[in-house]
Amino acid sequence: MTQTQTQTQIFVDAVSLIAPAKEHTEPLAKSLATANFTTFPEGWKPSPESIPARARRRYSPQTLLAIQAAENIAPALAQDAAWVFGSAYGEGETLQLILEALRGPTMAIRPTRFQNSVHNAASGQWTIAQSIKTAATSICGADHTAGSSLLKALLQVQLEQRPVGVVLFDAPLPAPLDTSHCLTCPAGAGLALSSRQSPKSFASIAFSLAQRAETRPRTRYAQAALATLNPVFSILPLFEKLAESDAGDVILGLNGGMNLNLEVTLL
Repeated sequence: MTQTQTQTQIFVDAVSLIAPAKEHTEPLAKSLATANFTTFPEGWKPSPESIPARARRRYSPQTLLAIQAAENIAPALAQDAAWVFGSAYGEGETLQLILEALRGPTMAIRPTRFQNSVHNAASGQWTIAQSIKTAATSICGADHTAGSSLLKALLQVQLEQRPVGVVLFDAPLPAPLDTSHCLTCPAGAGLALSSRQSPKSFASIAFSLAQRAETRPRTRYAQAALATLNPVFSILPLFEKLAESDAGDVILGLNGGMNLNLEVTLL
């Protein structure tokens, strides 16, 4: 086994999980043990508080997921926090609308539609809504987007000694895009990370790269969630560990032959 280790401790100050089968007000441990993905309310949509109800119609499902996950962790982050947004498939609904327009005789596309089709649309909408002027990075790592985004955030906390908010989000793609990637459930997740321990901190993470297999989920919630094929749920083995009463290692997948080893200590 090959492993590169860093001894820096990164502190976890908040987590967020948004999905149809989970009430976001529930404690993480409870929802991991009880939520059921076999059915969820038809037409379920995220409802971020910072976006007025009427204005939500102008936002894609992906952006609404991202904003709600960001809202849940923002109170645990300082104003100088940076942000990392990760999505495997980005603005699928907006992309489909553009493709349909290009098939028409006029090929007319509204400028705002094109603006909201880019991969950093969600992070842009969040930073504009909150008047955030610090760095916001958008990442796509296919099925390993969760691990890639978390690695970027952990390194940024370590190197810049500033807090970082991590937001993961993906929603089912419209037809015919769904024939290649058939996600059956929308989801968003977030973590507030810091280089300094505070009263809000409930866990610390030491991270490294290792040639070890990914950690498989154990709870019924996480197993059912992964079956929906939404890459956001790859973060659940870490959330399971954060919800437990003992420390241990969690391995998240990365691209390129090495995986992300997370040594979790509960405070």
